[in-house]
Amino acid sequence: MNQIYALTDQNFTPNNTLKAQINELLNSGVKIIQYRNKSQNHDISLLKEIAKICKSYNSKFIINDDVNLAKIVQASGVHIGKDDESLKRARDILGYEAFIGVSCYSNLNLARNAIKNGADYIAFGSLFPSSSKPNAPLCPLNIIKEARLKFKEKIAVIGGINSSNLNLIKDIGVDYIAIISALYTGGPIKDNIDKLNRALKG
Repeated sequence: MNQIYALTDQNFTPNNTLKAQINELLNSGVKIIQYRNKSQNHDISLLKEIAKICKSYNSKFIINDDVNLAKIVQASGVHIGKDDESLKRARDILGYEAFIGVSCYSNLNLARNAIKNGADYIAFGSLFPSSSKPNAPLCPLNIIKEARLKFKEKIAVIGGINSSNLNLIKDIGVDYIAIISALYTGGPIKDNIDKLNRALKG
């Protein structure tokens, strides 16, 4: 089942509007949200409050990159890349119940290792050119198809995904479709999510 995985971003979701935007995402039915702020300007009390709000909606609140921050704010889990803290260390710090994802880019061996070390989901991308990560190498769709055949674990895809290109990936069998700019640009968040959901069902 294709599920929208919303990411925040310091440009689209600065601290002064973050809570309101996350409430909009939650009220639009989003069940998994990742806090991604590369500026490192974290408002700890705000993030603790957001973690509680997400729990009240039975939604997961994931922290990007920072295992210690995830523990401090009592997030649902963390998303780590190949250069971030190791998956085993993340599991040691956050516990068995934590929801942990790993960036695998376009590398099936990274995915295999992540699964072996207990990842809850594996993420591939960038699928399309992305304004959030303009220099990210592209991941061919064939890699996603191969991953779906090889692995039963949950698969996320990311990178330049919007309502115009969702038709290219919606039938591959991925679990989470990670989206940044298409959530926040072109209209209100609820309208943008409605548009994305229509593209998923179309």
